[in-house]
Amino acid sequence: MRAARSGSRVSRLRSSWFGVTGISADNRALLGVFGGTFDPVHRGHVAVACALMRALPLSRIVFVPAARPPHRPTPFADAHHRLAMLRLALAGDPRFDIDEVEYEREGPSYMVDTLATLRARHGRPLALILGADAFAGLPAWHRWRRILGLAHIIIVSRPGFDDRLPEWVRPRLVRCGADLLDADHGRALRFTASARPESATALRQALADGIAPEAWLPPGVPAYIEAHGLYRRSSHHDEG
Repeated sequence: MRAARSGSRVSRLRSSWFGVTGISADNRALLGVFGGTFDPVHRGHVAVACALMRALPLSRIVFVPAARPPHRPTPFADAHHRLAMLRLALAGDPRFDIDEVEYEREGPSYMVDTLATLRARHGRPLALILGADAFAGLPAWHRWRRILGLAHIIIVSRPGFDDRLPEWVRPRLVRCGADLLDADHGRALRFTASARPESATALRQALADGIAPEAWLPPGVPAYIEAHGLYRRSSHHDEG
């Protein structure tokens, strides 16, 4: 798979496959936006994206690696390494693209700016994919209410966890993915993903300890990490 180049830096792979029977490939189909540091990308990320494609009316999912995330510590791997690993992880799957929008601009990688650019670039409604932990911190994000004016939100919960939602989102909740198609933005859907063992923090710790948990990493990523000496103890600064 090729990430976007000059001009519209988005790969134009298309998929005629949709996860909901009877949803046609028209402009109402949502574009999923999966942002994150992907430090490193792991099989859990890909599994969640595949599950969302099967269950919801998404035309495809665009992965948006954060260049300079303002709401979390500086990533351990440099931006170009995280992008390269993401390319390896998603190679050959037409359901997924990569957009380098946050690499194209200077300053903090604010999601509100990213969504505004993606709306203009793709010309279709967006669905921002957030884990329950990230969603809980949404009110601390830059211009967070504007995010609700640019996209729907898919809140990915983990089975067995008590991820209680705040009161402000309850009027926006819908019961199924098809309900997202009735509005351009501002709705929220809770999606419970299958239990997965992968954790970026645990992966970094294992790699720093000289353990290569290849079962947690997509094909090509373990070799890339080894070749570039990423996440080794000498440069490891993960505290959690």
